[in-house]
Amino acid sequence: MSENTTAHTGMHRDITAKSGDVLVSCRGLQKSFGDREVMKSIDFDMLAGDITVIIGRSGSGKSTLLRAIAGLTDPDAGTMTFDGEVVFEDAKRTPAWKQVDSHVGMIFQSYTLWPHMDVLKNLTLAPRKRLGMSESAALERAEQALAEVGMSDHIHSRPSELSGGERQRVAIARALMMRPKLLLCDEITSALDPPVAAEVLDVLRRLKEEEGIAVALVTHDMAFASKAADRVVFFHQGEIAVNATPDDAFNKTEDPELKKFIDAVRF
Repeated sequence: MSENTTAHTGMHRDITAKSGDVLVSCRGLQKSFGDREVMKSIDFDMLAGDITVIIGRSGSGKSTLLRAIAGLTDPDAGTMTFDGEVVFEDAKRTPAWKQVDSHVGMIFQSYTLWPHMDVLKNLTLAPRKRLGMSESAALERAEQALAEVGMSDHIHSRPSELSGGERQRVAIARALMMRPKLLLCDEITSALDPPVAAEVLDVLRRLKEEEGIAVALVTHDMAFASKAADRVVFFHQGEIAVNATPDDAFNKTEDPELKKFIDAVRF
């Protein structure tokens, strides 16, 4: 799966998980890079239609978990299910992954838009080449996706003509081309000014409310986490130290490392 979009490499199947059902379940995920253990037996569940905000210091394992769920890196051990299908076990992807991978979209801080193409071509290239989508169908879907992120007026703009926040919205629209049930967002607002970042995060909140899309978001935006998240997950040294509601995580936690992290970020 390439950045900011999803690849479809097998028979697509409908997702049966409804809001509140377990969409993603990870058990005992481990990952090391050389001698550095980045994930230490991670157990993690995500519900359909939920926004999960993942926080923690750099190198604590947050982004590695997102990349593992997205199929961009394989853990060394553990199991993973998506909508009840086992998609990873015995240190490799199972055949079931090919049936569900198009339901997972990942968006990065760097946008990775093709600079020589306008917005429309950036959105329609992968669906037309990989899925054989017709030009008319791709255009219709692109118009819908851009409307969902408030970028309909920029369908023929080049990335260089857009602001950082607008480029990030286009990146979200490109992920939406495959109608994912899960969006994985890795620090997508860290390079944006706070008001622009708030607008991008509001797009994700509307997608959850209007489309039922689940979102897992690595961010340092504690305001968004406290207002929009259904769950807050705090990583510390390769482990999930806290998994709680925003109120419990930010106002009632007794975890000393989470307290120190929140104080540092708020400062």
